[in-house]
Amino acid sequence: MKIVVANSVGIDSNGYHMVHVPSRWSLGVKNFTNCGYYPWQLAYTSSLLKRETHHEVKFLDGVLKGWNFATYFARLQEEKPDWLIMESSSRTINEDLRLGQAVKEAFGTRLIYTGQHPMAEPEEVLKVADFVCMGEYEYAVLELIQGRNPEQISGVYPNERRELLDVDSLPFPEDEDIRRIDYHEPNCRYRQIQMYASRGCPRRCNFCAAATLYYDELNWRPRDVADVVREIQTLKDKYPQMEGVFFDEEVHNIKKRFNIELAKAIRAANLDHLQYEALCEYVSLDEEALVEMRQAGYYKIRFGIETGSDAVAEKMTLGKKHNLDKLWSILKFGKSNGMVFYATFSLGGLGSSREEDQKTVDLIYELTRQGLLDEVQVSINTPQPGTDFFKTCQENSYIKPGLGWDDYDGNGHVVVDYPHYRANEIQEMFQNALNAFDRGKTAANSNQFISTAKESLTAIPQNSRVLILRSARQWMIHLILQSMNSRGNASVDLLAQDAALNDLKGFPGVGEMYSYGSGFFSADSFPSHLAEKLKDNAYDFVLLPMANNHLDGYQNVLEVAKLIQPKRLLGVYPEGRFQELN
Repeated sequence: MKIVVANSVGIDSNGYHMVHVPSRWSLGVKNFTNCGYYPWQLAYTSSLLKRETHHEVKFLDGVLKGWNFATYFARLQEEKPDWLIMESSSRTINEDLRLGQAVKEAFGTRLIYTGQHPMAEPEEVLKVADFVCMGEYEYAVLELIQGRNPEQISGVYPNERRELLDVDSLPFPEDEDIRRIDYHEPNCRYRQIQMYASRGCPRRCNFCAAATLYYDELNWRPRDVADVVREIQTLKDKYPQMEGVFFDEEVHNIKKRFNIELAKAIRAANLDHLQYEALCEYVSLDEEALVEMRQAGYYKIRFGIETGSDAVAEKMTLGKKHNLDKLWSILKFGKSNGMVFYATFSLGGLGSSREEDQKTVDLIYELTRQGLLDEVQVSINTPQPGTDFFKTCQENSYIKPGLGWDDYDGNGHVVVDYPHYRANEIQEMFQNALNAFDRGKTAANSNQFISTAKESLTAIPQNSRVLILRSARQWMIHLILQSMNSRGNASVDLLAQDAALNDLKGFPGVGEMYSYGSGFFSADSFPSHLAEKLKDNAYDFVLLPMANNHLDGYQNVLEVAKLIQPKRLLGVYPEGRFQELN
Protein backbone atom coordinates (compact mmCIF):
# COMPACT_ATOMS: atom_id res chain seq x y z
CA MET A 1 0.00 0.00 0.00
CA LYS A 2 0.96 3.63 -0.51
CA ILE A 3 0.55 5.85 2.52
CA VAL A 4 0.97 9.60 2.59
CA VAL A 5 1.48 11.39 5.89
CA ALA A 6 0.69 15.01 5.10
CA ASN A 7 0.93 18.30 6.90
CA SER A 8 -1.72 20.94 6.22
CA VAL A 9 -2.29 22.95 3.07
CA GLY A 10 0.20 25.82 2.99
CA ILE A 11 -1.79 28.60 1.29
CA ASP A 12 -5.54 28.96 1.71
CA SER A 13 -8.07 29.98 -0.93
CA ASN A 14 -7.75 33.63 0.14
CA GLY A 15 -4.00 33.60 -0.46
CA TYR A 16 -2.96 33.52 3.20
CA HIS A 17 0.18 31.54 4.02
CA MET A 18 -0.23 29.19 6.96
CA VAL A 19 1.92 29.13 10.06
CA HIS A 20 0.81 25.78 11.44
CA VAL A 21 1.99 25.17 15.01
CA PRO A 22 1.00 21.55 15.70
CA SER A 23 -0.91 20.93 18.96
CA ARG A 24 -1.06 24.65 19.73
CA TRP A 25 -2.57 27.13 17.28
CA SER A 26 -2.28 28.13 13.65
CA LEU A 27 -2.45 31.44 11.86
CA GLY A 28 -2.42 32.92 8.39
CA VAL A 29 -0.26 35.73 7.07
CA LYS A 30 -0.32 37.65 3.83
CA ASN A 31 2.54 36.75 1.48
CA PHE A 32 5.52 34.52 2.16
CA THR A 33 6.42 33.80 5.81
CA ASN A 34 9.84 32.75 7.04
CA CYS A 35 8.31 30.86 9.97
CA GLY A 36 8.00 27.09 9.65
CA TYR A 37 7.33 24.75 12.56
CA TYR A 38 8.32 21.11 12.28
CA PRO A 39 5.13 18.97 12.42
CA TRP A 40 6.60 16.79 15.10
CA GLN A 41 3.78 14.39 15.95
CA LEU A 42 3.06 13.71 12.28
CA ALA A 43 6.78 13.24 11.80
CA TYR A 44 6.91 10.64 14.57
CA THR A 45 3.91 8.92 12.97
CA SER A 46 5.70 8.77 9.62
CA SER A 47 8.88 7.27 11.05
CA LEU A 48 6.86 4.81 13.16
CA LEU A 49 4.97 3.60 10.08
CA LYS A 50 8.25 3.21 8.21
CA ARG A 51 9.71 1.18 11.08
CA GLU A 52 6.72 -1.03 11.82
CA THR A 53 5.25 -1.71 8.35
CA HIS A 54 6.47 -2.72 4.91
CA HIS A 55 4.22 -0.25 3.14
CA GLU A 56 5.46 2.60 0.96
CA VAL A 57 5.24 5.64 3.26
CA LYS A 58 5.75 9.20 1.99
CA PHE A 59 5.84 12.36 4.09
CA LEU A 60 4.65 15.60 2.44
CA ASP A 61 4.48 19.08 3.97
CA GLY A 62 2.33 21.64 2.20
CA VAL A 63 3.09 24.28 4.81
CA LEU A 64 6.85 23.98 4.40
CA LYS A 65 6.55 23.97 0.61
CA GLY A 66 3.94 26.72 0.43
CA TRP A 67 1.47 24.55 -1.55
CA ASN A 68 -2.06 25.73 -2.22
CA PHE A 69 -4.88 23.28 -2.93
CA ALA A 70 -4.11 22.88 -6.62
CA THR A 71 -0.38 22.33 -6.15
CA TYR A 72 -0.94 19.92 -3.27
CA PHE A 73 -3.51 17.91 -5.21
CA ALA A 74 -1.16 17.68 -8.18
CA ARG A 75 1.57 16.34 -5.88
CA LEU A 76 -0.81 13.77 -4.38
CA GLN A 77 -1.84 12.78 -7.89
CA GLU A 78 1.72 11.54 -8.35
CA GLU A 79 1.38 9.32 -5.27
CA LYS A 80 -2.26 8.15 -5.62
CA PRO A 81 -2.20 7.06 -1.96
CA ASP A 82 -4.29 4.29 -0.46
CA TRP A 83 -4.23 6.19 2.84
CA LEU A 84 -3.84 9.90 3.64
CA ILE A 85 -3.09 10.99 7.21
CA MET A 86 -3.45 14.71 8.05
CA GLU A 87 -3.21 16.78 11.23
CA SER A 88 -5.44 19.88 11.14
CA SER A 89 -6.32 22.93 13.20
CA SER A 90 -9.47 25.04 13.05
CA ARG A 91 -7.57 27.62 11.00
CA THR A 92 -6.60 25.05 8.35
CA ILE A 93 -9.55 22.61 8.47
CA ASN A 94 -11.52 23.96 5.50
CA GLU A 95 -8.61 23.64 3.08
CA ASP A 96 -7.49 20.33 4.56
CA LEU A 97 -10.93 18.74 4.24
CA ARG A 98 -11.31 20.13 0.74
CA LEU A 99 -8.04 18.45 -0.22
CA GLY A 100 -8.99 15.18 1.47
CA GLN A 101 -12.35 15.08 -0.29
CA ALA A 102 -10.72 15.63 -3.69
CA VAL A 103 -8.15 12.89 -3.09
CA LYS A 104 -10.82 10.50 -1.85
CA GLU A 105 -12.99 11.06 -4.92
CA ALA A 106 -10.09 10.82 -7.34
CA PHE A 107 -8.20 7.81 -5.99
CA GLY A 108 -10.49 6.11 -3.45
CA THR A 109 -8.05 7.14 -0.72
CA ARG A 110 -9.01 6.38 2.87
CA LEU A 111 -8.63 9.39 5.13
CA ILE A 112 -7.36 9.61 8.71
CA TYR A 113 -7.66 13.07 10.26
CA THR A 114 -6.30 14.13 13.61
CA GLY A 115 -5.16 17.27 15.41
CA GLN A 116 -6.86 20.06 17.31
CA HIS A 117 -9.95 20.55 15.15
CA PRO A 118 -10.73 16.92 14.26
CA MET A 119 -10.39 16.02 17.94
CA ALA A 120 -12.73 18.89 18.89
CA GLU A 121 -15.28 18.33 16.11
CA PRO A 122 -14.97 14.66 15.09
CA GLU A 123 -18.54 14.30 13.79
CA GLU A 124 -18.07 17.28 11.47
CA VAL A 125 -14.77 15.92 10.16
CA LEU A 126 -16.16 12.39 9.69
CA LYS A 127 -18.47 13.73 7.00
CA VAL A 128 -15.31 13.59 4.85
CA ALA A 129 -12.79 11.49 6.79
CA ASP A 130 -13.01 7.75 7.33
CA PHE A 131 -11.43 7.93 10.78
CA VAL A 132 -10.55 10.53 13.40
CA CYS A 133 -7.76 9.72 15.83
CA MET A 134 -7.84 11.36 19.25
CA GLY A 135 -5.09 12.35 21.66
CA GLU A 136 -1.57 11.03 21.10
CA TYR A 137 -2.38 9.38 17.83
CA GLU A 138 0.81 7.71 16.57
CA TYR A 139 -0.02 4.14 17.62
CA ALA A 140 -3.73 4.45 16.81
CA VAL A 141 -2.77 5.37 13.24
CA LEU A 142 -0.32 2.48 13.10
CA GLU A 143 -2.95 -0.03 14.17
CA LEU A 144 -5.44 1.27 11.59
CA ILE A 145 -2.81 0.88 8.87
CA GLN A 146 -1.99 -2.62 10.15
CA GLY A 147 -5.62 -3.60 9.56
CA ARG A 148 -6.90 -4.00 13.10
CA ASN A 149 -10.64 -3.68 13.67
CA PRO A 150 -11.24 0.08 14.21
CA GLU A 151 -13.89 -0.69 16.83
CA GLN A 152 -11.19 -2.29 18.96
CA ILE A 153 -8.53 0.43 18.64
CA SER A 154 -8.37 2.86 21.53
CA GLY A 155 -7.85 6.41 20.36
CA VAL A 156 -10.02 5.99 17.25
CA TYR A 157 -13.23 7.99 17.67
CA PRO A 158 -15.68 7.18 19.26
CA ASN A 159 -13.67 4.63 21.23
CA GLU A 160 -12.02 5.47 24.55
CA ARG A 161 -8.80 7.48 24.55
CA ARG A 162 -5.49 5.63 24.54
CA GLU A 163 -3.19 5.63 27.52
CA LEU A 164 -0.35 8.11 27.14
CA LEU A 165 2.45 6.52 25.16
CA ASP A 166 5.98 5.66 26.22
CA VAL A 167 8.03 8.43 24.58
CA ASP A 168 11.10 6.18 24.46
CA SER A 169 9.23 3.66 22.30
CA LEU A 170 9.27 5.99 19.30
CA PRO A 171 11.97 6.20 16.62
CA PHE A 172 13.56 9.53 15.75
CA PRO A 173 11.00 11.56 13.79
CA GLU A 174 10.85 11.92 10.00
CA ASP A 175 14.01 13.17 8.32
CA GLU A 176 14.04 11.30 5.01
CA ASP A 177 11.34 12.83 2.81
CA ILE A 178 11.89 16.28 4.29
CA ARG A 179 14.99 17.89 5.83
CA ARG A 180 14.52 18.97 9.40
CA ILE A 181 17.01 21.76 8.97
CA ASP A 182 14.68 23.39 6.43
CA TYR A 183 12.19 24.39 9.14
CA HIS A 184 12.86 27.93 10.34
CA GLU A 185 11.71 29.52 13.57
CA PRO A 186 12.68 33.14 12.81
CA ASN A 187 13.49 33.99 16.43
CA CYS A 188 16.15 31.28 16.57
CA ARG A 189 19.32 33.36 16.32
CA TYR A 190 21.30 30.43 14.94
CA ARG A 191 20.61 27.70 12.39
CA GLN A 192 18.82 25.42 14.82
CA ILE A 193 16.81 22.23 14.39
CA GLN A 194 13.59 21.75 16.31
CA MET A 195 13.72 18.80 18.74
CA TYR A 196 11.65 17.28 21.52
CA ALA A 197 13.25 16.00 24.72
CA SER A 198 9.98 15.51 26.59
CA ARG A 199 6.26 15.37 26.06
CA GLY A 200 3.26 16.57 28.04
CA CYS A 201 2.52 19.27 30.59
CA PRO A 202 1.49 19.18 34.25
CA ARG A 203 -0.75 22.26 33.79
CA ARG A 204 -4.16 22.75 32.20
CA CYS A 205 -4.35 26.31 30.92
CA ASN A 206 -7.88 26.81 29.67
CA PHE A 207 -6.80 27.98 26.20
CA CYS A 208 -4.30 25.17 25.52
CA ALA A 209 -5.24 22.60 22.88
CA ALA A 210 -2.36 20.33 23.89
CA ALA A 211 -3.55 20.05 27.48
CA THR A 212 -7.22 19.55 26.70
CA LEU A 213 -7.19 17.58 23.44
CA TYR A 214 -3.89 15.79 22.97
CA TYR A 215 -3.43 14.69 26.59
CA ASP A 216 -6.56 15.48 28.65
CA GLU A 217 -4.66 14.63 31.81
CA LEU A 218 -1.80 16.21 33.69
CA ASN A 219 1.47 14.56 32.71
CA TRP A 220 5.11 15.12 31.81
CA ARG A 221 7.36 12.44 30.30
CA PRO A 222 11.05 13.09 29.62
CA ARG A 223 12.92 11.02 27.08
CA ASP A 224 15.97 8.98 27.95
CA VAL A 225 18.84 11.46 28.17
CA ALA A 226 21.24 9.27 26.20
CA ASP A 227 18.71 8.97 23.38
CA VAL A 228 18.26 12.74 23.22
CA VAL A 229 22.02 13.19 22.93
CA ARG A 230 22.18 10.50 20.21
CA GLU A 231 19.57 12.41 18.23
CA ILE A 232 21.54 15.66 18.55
CA GLN A 233 24.71 13.91 17.37
CA THR A 234 22.87 12.20 14.50
CA LEU A 235 21.49 15.52 13.27
CA LYS A 236 24.86 17.25 13.57
CA ASP A 237 26.52 14.45 11.60
CA LYS A 238 23.88 14.72 8.88
CA TYR A 239 23.81 18.54 8.79
CA PRO A 240 27.29 19.99 9.41
CA GLN A 241 25.81 23.48 8.92
CA MET A 242 23.57 22.96 11.96
CA GLU A 243 24.42 25.46 14.70
CA GLY A 244 22.11 24.35 17.48
CA VAL A 245 18.83 22.93 18.74
CA PHE A 246 15.48 24.43 19.67
CA PHE A 247 13.72 22.19 22.23
CA ASP A 248 10.16 23.11 21.26
CA GLU A 249 8.13 20.77 23.45
CA GLU A 250 5.34 21.93 25.79
CA VAL A 251 7.74 22.37 28.70
CA HIS A 252 11.40 21.38 28.88
CA ASN A 253 12.13 21.85 32.56
CA ILE A 254 9.62 20.32 34.95
CA LYS A 255 12.25 18.18 36.70
CA LYS A 256 15.48 19.86 37.71
CA ARG A 257 17.34 16.54 37.71
CA PHE A 258 16.47 15.89 34.06
CA ASN A 259 17.79 19.28 32.92
CA ILE A 260 21.02 18.87 34.87
CA GLU A 261 21.58 15.32 33.54
CA LEU A 262 20.88 16.41 29.96
CA ALA A 263 23.19 19.42 30.25
CA LYS A 264 26.00 17.26 31.61
CA ALA A 265 25.44 14.63 28.91
CA ILE A 266 25.62 17.32 26.21
CA ARG A 267 28.95 18.48 27.60
CA ALA A 268 30.26 14.93 27.94
CA ALA A 269 29.44 14.29 24.26
CA ASN A 270 31.33 17.46 23.27
CA LEU A 271 28.14 18.98 21.89
CA ASP A 272 28.29 22.07 24.07
CA HIS A 273 29.70 24.10 21.16
CA LEU A 274 26.16 24.10 19.76
CA GLN A 275 23.59 26.74 20.70
CA TYR A 276 20.47 25.53 22.53
CA GLU A 277 17.20 27.15 23.40
CA ALA A 278 14.19 25.62 25.07
CA LEU A 279 10.54 26.26 25.77
CA CYS A 280 10.30 26.19 29.56
CA GLU A 281 8.10 27.18 32.47
CA TYR A 282 9.63 30.08 34.38
CA VAL A 283 8.18 29.01 37.75
CA SER A 284 9.99 25.68 37.43
CA LEU A 285 13.31 27.22 36.38
CA ASP A 286 15.91 26.31 38.99
CA GLU A 287 19.07 28.38 39.46
CA GLU A 288 21.37 25.37 39.73
CA ALA A 289 19.86 23.81 36.60
CA LEU A 290 20.05 27.12 34.77
CA VAL A 291 23.79 27.38 35.45
CA GLU A 292 24.35 23.83 34.17
CA MET A 293 22.25 24.54 31.08
CA ARG A 294 24.19 27.73 30.34
CA GLN A 295 27.48 25.83 30.56
CA ALA A 296 26.13 23.23 28.11
CA GLY A 297 25.39 25.86 25.47
CA TYR A 298 21.83 26.93 26.27
CA TYR A 299 21.66 30.58 25.28
CA LYS A 300 17.91 31.31 25.26
CA ILE A 301 14.94 30.30 27.37
CA ARG A 302 11.35 30.75 26.16
CA PHE A 303 8.33 30.66 28.42
CA GLY A 304 4.70 31.71 28.63
CA ILE A 305 4.04 34.62 30.96
CA GLU A 306 0.66 35.16 29.25
CA THR A 307 -0.61 37.89 31.59
CA GLY A 308 0.47 40.49 34.11
CA SER A 309 -2.85 40.18 35.96
CA ASP A 310 -3.38 37.80 38.85
CA ALA A 311 -7.13 37.93 38.23
CA VAL A 312 -6.76 36.93 34.57
CA ALA A 313 -4.22 34.23 35.46
CA GLU A 314 -6.79 32.66 37.80
CA LYS A 315 -9.53 32.67 35.15
CA MET A 316 -7.12 31.30 32.54
CA THR A 317 -6.30 28.50 35.03
CA LEU A 318 -2.56 29.12 34.78
CA GLY A 319 -2.24 27.67 38.26
CA LYS A 320 1.27 27.28 39.63
CA LYS A 321 2.88 28.53 36.41
CA HIS A 322 1.86 32.10 37.32
CA ASN A 323 4.06 33.74 39.94
CA LEU A 324 5.24 37.22 39.04
CA ASP A 325 7.64 37.45 42.00
CA LYS A 326 9.42 34.30 40.76
CA LEU A 327 9.38 35.74 37.24
CA TRP A 328 11.35 38.83 38.25
CA SER A 329 13.84 36.86 40.35
CA ILE A 330 14.60 34.18 37.74
CA LEU A 331 14.97 36.75 34.97
CA LYS A 332 17.47 38.71 37.03
CA PHE A 333 19.40 35.56 37.91
CA GLY A 334 19.39 34.31 34.33
CA LYS A 335 20.57 37.65 32.99
CA SER A 336 23.49 37.57 35.42
CA ASN A 337 24.48 34.31 33.70
CA GLY A 338 24.20 35.70 30.18
CA MET A 339 20.88 34.07 29.26
CA VAL A 340 18.51 35.50 26.63
CA PHE A 341 14.80 35.41 27.46
CA TYR A 342 11.77 35.18 25.16
CA ALA A 343 8.22 35.33 26.50
CA THR A 344 4.72 34.84 25.16
CA PHE A 345 1.81 37.05 26.19
CA SER A 346 -1.85 36.98 25.24
CA LEU A 347 -4.58 39.61 25.41
CA GLY A 348 -8.33 39.10 25.69
CA GLY A 349 -8.28 35.85 27.67
CA LEU A 350 -11.01 34.78 30.04
CA GLY A 351 -11.31 37.23 32.93
CA SER A 352 -9.61 40.04 31.05
CA SER A 353 -10.74 43.65 30.83
CA ARG A 354 -9.13 46.80 29.55
CA GLU A 355 -7.79 47.51 33.03
CA GLU A 356 -6.44 43.98 33.61
CA ASP A 357 -4.86 43.70 30.15
CA GLN A 358 -3.21 47.07 30.74
CA LYS A 359 -1.26 45.32 33.51
CA THR A 360 0.11 42.97 30.85
CA VAL A 361 1.05 45.89 28.60
CA ASP A 362 2.80 47.60 31.51
CA LEU A 363 4.63 44.39 32.45
CA ILE A 364 5.91 43.93 28.90
CA TYR A 365 7.25 47.47 28.86
CA GLU A 366 8.88 47.32 32.28
CA LEU A 367 10.55 43.91 31.79
CA THR A 368 11.85 45.00 28.41
CA ARG A 369 12.95 48.46 29.51
CA GLN A 370 15.00 46.95 32.31
CA GLY A 371 16.74 44.64 29.85
CA LEU A 372 15.30 41.46 31.35
CA LEU A 373 13.21 40.44 28.36
CA ASP A 374 14.76 40.23 24.90
CA GLU A 375 11.97 38.98 22.64
CA VAL A 376 8.20 38.57 22.83
CA GLN A 377 5.35 36.89 21.05
CA VAL A 378 2.03 38.66 21.58
CA SER A 379 -1.20 37.00 20.49
CA ILE A 380 -4.91 37.47 20.95
CA ASN A 381 -6.12 34.69 23.23
CA THR A 382 -8.30 32.66 20.89
CA PRO A 383 -10.76 30.03 22.16
CA GLN A 384 -9.75 27.13 19.95
CA PRO A 385 -12.56 24.57 19.59
CA GLY A 386 -12.20 21.75 22.07
CA THR A 387 -10.48 23.80 24.76
CA ASP A 388 -11.96 24.72 28.14
CA PHE A 389 -11.84 28.37 27.04
CA PHE A 390 -13.99 27.63 23.99
CA LYS A 391 -16.60 25.79 26.06
CA THR A 392 -16.86 28.65 28.55
CA CYS A 393 -17.17 31.20 25.75
CA GLN A 394 -19.94 29.17 24.12
CA GLU A 395 -21.85 28.82 27.37
CA ASN A 396 -21.68 32.57 28.01
CA SER A 397 -22.20 33.73 24.39
CA TYR A 398 -18.80 35.45 24.30
CA ILE A 399 -18.01 34.37 20.73
CA LYS A 400 -18.87 36.82 17.98
CA PRO A 401 -21.69 35.55 15.74
CA GLY A 402 -21.21 34.64 12.11
CA LEU A 403 -17.61 33.45 12.33
CA GLY A 404 -16.04 30.72 10.22
CA TRP A 405 -13.21 28.44 11.27
CA ASP A 406 -10.76 30.61 9.31
CA ASP A 407 -11.38 33.34 11.89
CA TYR A 408 -9.85 31.27 14.70
CA ASP A 409 -6.50 32.91 14.12
CA GLY A 410 -4.70 34.63 17.00
CA ASN A 411 -2.58 36.77 14.70
CA GLY A 412 -4.62 39.92 15.17
CA HIS A 413 -8.07 38.32 14.81
CA VAL A 414 -10.49 38.73 17.73
CA VAL A 415 -13.03 35.95 18.18
CA VAL A 416 -14.42 36.95 21.58
CA ASP A 417 -16.57 39.96 22.38
CA TYR A 418 -17.23 40.42 26.11
CA PRO A 419 -20.03 42.73 27.29
CA HIS A 420 -17.49 44.70 29.34
CA TYR A 421 -14.56 44.42 26.89
CA ARG A 422 -15.35 44.69 23.24
CA ALA A 423 -13.49 43.07 20.37
CA ASN A 424 -12.20 46.40 19.05
CA GLU A 425 -10.76 47.22 22.50
CA ILE A 426 -8.95 43.86 22.60
CA GLN A 427 -7.55 44.57 19.15
CA GLU A 428 -6.30 47.96 20.38
CA MET A 429 -4.68 46.45 23.48
CA PHE A 430 -2.97 43.83 21.30
CA GLN A 431 -1.29 46.62 19.33
CA ASN A 432 -0.51 48.51 22.55
CA ALA A 433 1.33 45.45 23.84
CA LEU A 434 3.50 45.24 20.71
CA ASN A 435 4.20 48.96 20.93
CA ALA A 436 5.14 48.59 24.60
CA PHE A 437 7.75 46.01 23.66
CA ASP A 438 9.21 48.25 20.95
CA ARG A 439 9.37 51.22 23.34
CA GLY A 440 11.01 49.12 26.02
CA LYS A 441 13.58 47.63 23.63
CA THR A 442 14.44 51.04 22.25
CA ALA A 443 15.05 52.36 25.75
CA ALA A 444 17.04 49.30 26.89
CA ASN A 445 19.21 48.82 23.81
CA SER A 446 19.80 52.37 22.64
CA ASN A 447 23.27 52.99 24.07
CA GLN A 448 24.70 49.57 23.23
CA PHE A 449 23.19 49.45 19.74
CA ILE A 450 24.36 52.94 18.77
CA SER A 451 27.82 52.27 20.21
CA THR A 452 28.17 49.03 18.24
CA ALA A 453 26.75 50.56 15.08
CA LYS A 454 29.11 53.52 15.23
CA GLU A 455 32.07 51.56 13.89
CA SER A 456 30.02 49.81 11.19
CA LEU A 457 28.57 53.07 9.97
CA THR A 458 32.00 54.32 8.94
CA ALA A 459 31.54 52.08 5.89
CA ILE A 460 28.63 54.27 4.77
CA PRO A 461 30.02 57.56 3.42
CA GLN A 462 28.29 60.82 4.27
CA ASN A 463 25.46 61.76 1.90
CA SER A 464 25.02 58.18 0.67
CA ARG A 465 21.57 57.28 -0.57
CA VAL A 466 20.23 54.73 1.96
CA LEU A 467 17.01 52.71 2.06
CA ILE A 468 15.89 50.63 5.07
CA LEU A 469 13.63 47.63 4.49
CA ARG A 470 11.35 47.08 7.47
CA SER A 471 12.09 43.37 7.93
CA ALA A 472 12.31 43.29 11.75
CA ARG A 473 10.50 44.69 14.77
CA GLN A 474 10.02 48.44 14.93
CA TRP A 475 12.53 48.97 17.75
CA MET A 476 15.35 47.95 15.40
CA ILE A 477 14.20 50.48 12.81
CA HIS A 478 14.15 53.18 15.48
CA LEU A 479 17.69 52.38 16.62
CA ILE A 480 19.09 52.18 13.08
CA LEU A 481 17.66 55.63 12.41
CA GLN A 482 19.03 56.98 15.70
CA SER A 483 22.44 55.52 14.86
CA MET A 484 22.42 57.13 11.42
CA ASN A 485 21.34 60.45 12.96
CA SER A 486 24.10 60.31 15.58
CA ARG A 487 26.81 60.61 12.92
CA GLY A 488 24.99 63.21 10.84
CA ASN A 489 24.10 61.08 7.83
CA ALA A 490 21.73 62.47 5.25
CA SER A 491 18.08 61.43 5.49
CA VAL A 492 17.27 57.75 5.10
CA ASP A 493 14.34 56.41 3.09
CA LEU A 494 12.05 53.65 4.35
CA LEU A 495 10.18 50.80 2.68
CA ALA A 496 7.55 49.16 4.87
CA GLN A 497 3.92 48.17 5.32
CA ASP A 498 1.27 50.85 5.80
CA ALA A 499 0.93 50.18 9.54
CA ALA A 500 4.67 50.40 10.20
CA LEU A 501 5.04 53.63 8.27
CA ASN A 502 2.33 55.33 10.31
CA ASP A 503 4.44 54.82 13.41
CA LEU A 504 7.52 56.39 11.76
CA LYS A 505 5.94 59.57 10.43
CA GLY A 506 7.90 62.56 11.70
CA PHE A 507 10.77 60.43 13.03
CA PRO A 508 14.04 62.41 12.85
CA GLY A 509 16.23 61.52 9.88
CA VAL A 510 13.46 59.93 7.83
CA GLY A 511 13.32 60.99 4.19
CA GLU A 512 10.91 59.41 1.73
CA MET A 513 8.55 56.72 2.98
CA TYR A 514 7.35 54.01 0.60
CA SER A 515 4.59 51.49 1.27
CA TYR A 516 4.13 48.18 -0.52
CA GLY A 517 0.74 47.55 1.16
CA SER A 518 0.32 44.94 3.86
CA GLY A 519 1.70 41.55 4.84
CA PHE A 520 5.29 40.41 4.42
CA PHE A 521 7.70 41.27 1.62
CA SER A 522 7.07 39.33 -1.57
CA ALA A 523 8.75 39.83 -4.92
CA ASP A 524 5.76 38.18 -6.62
CA SER A 525 3.27 40.75 -5.34
CA PHE A 526 5.60 43.75 -5.06
CA PRO A 527 4.18 46.65 -7.14
CA SER A 528 6.17 46.92 -10.38
CA HIS A 529 5.87 50.70 -10.51
CA LEU A 530 7.31 50.94 -7.00
CA ALA A 531 10.20 48.62 -7.91
CA GLU A 532 11.04 50.87 -10.87
CA LYS A 533 10.82 54.01 -8.73
CA LEU A 534 13.16 52.60 -6.09
CA LYS A 535 15.57 51.31 -8.74
CA ASP A 536 15.64 54.79 -10.33
CA ASN A 537 16.60 56.25 -6.94
CA ALA A 538 19.97 54.48 -7.36
CA TYR A 539 20.52 53.66 -3.70
CA ASP A 540 24.09 53.27 -2.54
CA PHE A 541 22.98 51.05 0.34
CA VAL A 542 19.94 48.99 1.26
CA LEU A 543 19.83 48.00 4.95
CA LEU A 544 18.17 44.73 5.86
CA PRO A 545 17.43 44.33 9.62
CA MET A 546 17.71 40.65 10.59
CA ALA A 547 16.62 38.71 13.67
CA ASN A 548 19.11 35.87 13.18
CA ASN A 549 22.72 35.24 12.17
CA HIS A 550 22.00 33.65 8.81
CA LEU A 551 19.91 34.32 5.72
CA ASP A 552 17.57 31.34 6.11
CA GLY A 553 14.03 32.63 5.97
CA TYR A 554 14.99 35.99 4.44
CA GLN A 555 14.93 34.96 0.79
CA ASN A 556 11.72 36.92 0.22
CA VAL A 557 13.32 40.13 1.50
CA LEU A 558 16.47 39.49 -0.52
CA GLU A 559 14.38 39.03 -3.66
CA VAL A 560 12.75 42.43 -3.12
CA ALA A 561 16.18 43.99 -2.46
CA LYS A 562 17.38 42.61 -5.80
CA LEU A 563 14.48 44.36 -7.55
CA ILE A 564 15.75 47.65 -6.12
CA GLN A 565 19.33 46.96 -7.28
CA PRO A 566 21.35 48.89 -4.67
CA LYS A 567 25.10 49.14 -5.01
CA ARG A 568 25.56 47.37 -1.68
CA LEU A 569 23.32 45.37 0.64
CA LEU A 570 24.00 45.38 4.39
CA GLY A 571 22.46 43.13 7.02
CA VAL A 572 21.84 44.74 10.42
CA TYR A 573 21.78 42.49 13.50
CA PRO A 574 20.01 43.05 16.84
CA GLU A 575 23.19 44.11 18.66
CA GLY A 576 23.87 46.89 16.13
CA ARG A 577 26.39 45.09 13.93
CA PHE A 578 26.29 45.78 10.17
CA GLN A 579 27.56 43.17 7.70
CA GLU A 580 27.80 43.05 3.92
CA LEU A 581 25.47 40.48 2.35
CA ASN A 582 26.29 38.64 -0.87
